[in-house]
Order: sequence, then C-alpha cells, then structure tokens
Amino acid sequence: MLLIEKTTKPSGRAATAEHWQPLAAALQKEFGVPFAIFDATTGDDIAGDGPAGIKLHPAQIAELLAEGKGRVYARDGSFLLALPIVEAGQPTLIAAAEIDRLAPQDTPRAERERARLQSWLQAAGDRLVWAASSLERRHDDDTSATNTTTWEAILTLDHLVRRLRIHKEPAKNQQRILEGAFRVSRAQALAWVPQQPDVPILLQGESLLAPPECRALVTCLSQHPEYRPLEPLFCNDLAAAGLAHRFPQLDNVLAFLLTDQGPVGWVIALNKKTTGGNASDNSPAEASPVGFRKSDAALLTPFVALLELHSRASARYQDLKELLVGLTRSLTAALDAKDSYTYGHSERVARIAVELGRELGLAGDELSDIYLAGLLHDVGKIGIRDSVLGKVEPLTVEEFEHIKQHVTIGYAILSDLRPIRNLLPGVLYHHEHWDGKGYPDGLAGEAIPLLARILAVADAYDAMSTNRPYRDALPCRKVEEILTKGAATQWDKRIVEAFLRCRHRIHTIRQRGVGDSLQLAIDGALRIDKSSFHRKAEAAHEQG
Repeated sequence: MLLIEKTTKPSGRAATAEHWQPLAAALQKEFGVPFAIFDATTGDDIAGDGPAGIKLHPAQIAELLAEGKGRVYARDGSFLLALPIVEAGQPTLIAAAEIDRLAPQDTPRAERERARLQSWLQAAGDRLVWAASSLERRHDDDTSATNTTTWEAILTLDHLVRRLRIHKEPAKNQQRILEGAFRVSRAQALAWVPQQPDVPILLQGESLLAPPECRALVTCLSQHPEYRPLEPLFCNDLAAAGLAHRFPQLDNVLAFLLTDQGPVGWVIALNKKTTGGNASDNSPAEASPVGFRKSDAALLTPFVALLELHSRASARYQDLKELLVGLTRSLTAALDAKDSYTYGHSERVARIAVELGRELGLAGDELSDIYLAGLLHDVGKIGIRDSVLGKVEPLTVEEFEHIKQHVTIGYAILSDLRPIRNLLPGVLYHHEHWDGKGYPDGLAGEAIPLLARILAVADAYDAMSTNRPYRDALPCRKVEEILTKGAATQWDKRIVEAFLRCRHRIHTIRQRGVGDSLQLAIDGALRIDKSSFHRKAEAAHEQG
C-alpha cells in the first residue's frame, strides 16, 4: 500500500496574506468594498496590500477587542466598518473597510444607516467566524484542503440526514448519499455496487468503469490479501495486487464493504485526484499518482455508515410493509369468507383504485397507499350482521343505518395501527358524496380526501359490475352511464373522467377477478377448498 505524505509549509508574511485572502474576498463580495486585514495585537495590515487610507486607532482596537463584535464608526462622508475575527474565544485579526454613507451626516437617517450596517457587519462576521479559526491553523496546502472538506462534509451530512425519508424512494436516497459523498471526496469517481446483481449500480463522477467492470472489481477486492470486512481497503498499488492489467484506467482504489447480516454492497472510490507540487518553489505537478490516505477514508466513512444505516432501515421497513400487506390481505380474506358475494371485492377495488391513481398522475408510495386503502376500505363489514349483508330484500331504515356503520367500525379497528394512519381517511370517507349527501360526516367537494374520492369510484364500479344478493351484475355500458351521470353529484368528476380514460384496463381487472396467487393465498390461509367454496357460494345464491 503506497501512501505519499507531504509536509511542505509556506511560511512568513506572504503565506499569511495568501491564507487570509479568501476572508477579505468574501467580505468584499458581501459589502461591495475592499477590506484590509489587521493584526489584532499590533494593528498592522498583515496583508500589506489593503485599501489605502484605512487606519485603526489604538482606542478603536481596544474597544473591538473588549467587545468582541463588529463596530461601525462614522467618518466625514463615510463609515468605517471594523470586524474582529474571533478564534477560541479571542480576537486574533480585525477586518476593516470604508463605505460611503447615503444619508447626510449627523441626522437620524444617518444613525439608522449606521445601525443597519453594524447589524449587517456582525451577521457577516458570524457566518465567517468558522473561517477565521480554521484558516489560522492552516500551515500547508494539504491541511487547508482537509479542514475545508471536513467542514463541507459535516454540512453535507447534516443536510442529507434532514432530508432522508426511509419509507420513500430508497434508490433516490442512495443516490443523494452518493452525490454528497462524492462532493467531499478526493476521487475522480465514486460507485455504489449493491450485492444483488439485479439492483442497478450508482455512479458519480467520471465514467472510469462500466457497471460490469465495477462488479468484477469488487470481486477482485474481496480476494485482496489486505481485505478486512469491517475496515476500509486501500489499494494504491494495483500492479502489486495484480489488477493493473485488468483495469488499466485505474491508478488506485479505496473500498468499503457494507454489511447487514451479510454483504449488502460496496462503496468504491476510484483514482485519487492528483495535486500540484510545492507552490512556493513553482515545481511541476507530481508525475506519479497520489494514493488514498486514512484522511480520505475518514471523510467517506460517515457517508458509508449513513448508506449502510439507510440500507438496513429500508430493508426493515420493506419487511414491515410486506407483513402489513399480508395482515391486510388476511383481514380482507376474513371479510370475503363472511360475505361470499363480495369475494375478491376488496382486492379488485384496490387494483382499480391504483389504475385511477396512476391515470391521475400519482406514483410510487401514493399508489402503494391507494392499494392498501383499497384492501382495507370495507374491513368494518366484519362488524355488520350477516343477515343484513346477505339480505335480498330492500333494507329497512334501521338496517341501512346499521350497514352505514361499517366505515366507522373499520376506522375504529385500524385507528391504533400507527403505520397506516394515513390510510384511515380512505376507510372512513369512501362513502361521502361530492354534493355532501354521503356519510358518515356529510363532507362535500374538495373537503373529501382525494384517497376517499378515488376509492368511492373504484368501489362503486366494482359493486355495480358484480353480482349481489339483491341484483345481478350490470353491463359495463350501464355502469359507465351511471358513473357519468353521477359525476359532480355523487362522485368527483375529475376521477370519473380518469376512469373513462383507463376503463379498458379496469375492465380487464374485473374480468380476471382476483389474481390466482392471491386467491391461493386466501384459500390457504382460510383452509378453504376452492371447489367447495364455489359450491357454497352457489348454494347461498340459490337459497337467496
């Protein structure tokens, strides 16, 4: 493993001016006037080339050091801005500039202008105070770059952690983490190579390797003699590792293995960016590649840990989500067993609602929520009397009021399940009408949640197009006429229009009914023989 260390340190007056030039430039950009940088102890202009005519009196220096904050002093026709730069609690430098006044001298407007400038100056000083403490400690080019990058890495990590949502778009989250890691890395390229061969490889930076080459590389790295699963792998001598001939475009590699009860994937940094020689002697750039160092690994390690944490959490979330889907299907299967005429109704409503959501431009997690809500929308019918669910004759007022309770019963059943609380509006309000004449709360128009409005159309279509105890299934054309007529009164017109646009896909769902895999899962869970189930359903129909 080749590690190249550089200890060249610029020294003297020129080095100090060079290192504080970014501070003066930043203040000039902020205020639009050039700044001079003074030593807080001696009062000397340490840069030597600051704006002419700017001087700090000993009394002003003493006042700035005592208060530790910026001051604006009035002059004839101008203001003097003076800002102490504090490091470790002590002012070490003072930045000063002269700015023309706008208001006449010795007027209330002039005092207000001075106060605004002082607030502005102190705010700028607060933003730049980190630069004062870090730049003063920078003795060479390598140390300077490391400190700056470390600060950028902290800010980038903070930004990533605040934006990550484990339950949403895991691939995009991985991409964001990789982008952040690449910005602070010193590599020409950064790659995330998942262990599963069917999961795409993510790349940032130059296209040094094709995806198949990335997988071949991590296979070779896993066999490297210095490979340790929990440690970063430095491969700065590809020739010694026998990889130079196979990967001629690479100079060096830094690799991390992510694990979660087994390998999850690899993060690999490719080709350390080269730097120039000693700036003080104007030597040419180094001819040999610069190898990755422990400092490079230290910068990337937090991003690798975040990616590993995200992968673990995302996998756990997927497991919980699959468990939730399984439990949901179990509930709907129990409901199907209770009411043979609605066998498969919840599954069809879920799939129809997904098609409506897709037609409305929804995607990703929104469609997943629609599907789960569709499965659960009638779960409250578990609490409805069998005599009412299977009744052929018209319902009495009392019976209709009883069956209307299924939405509130379903809401009560599911309300304690925190992971699916966002689905509850669909369960509770899918019988609300656009004109406000639905139940349970008489909501109208946009006050009805979109999820409930989508389920209302899907539920109505499936109910009308399938056999029920009190009537036979209606023809598709008749169902479409009823939906069209009820648009903007019973149902949201926009969703009915979406239904008409994708009706051919929806008709296919109705014709196929419950998918074979789901049917088998339901039959297996309830230990119901398919033929016997259908015989019982037909007998119940004949008795009705």
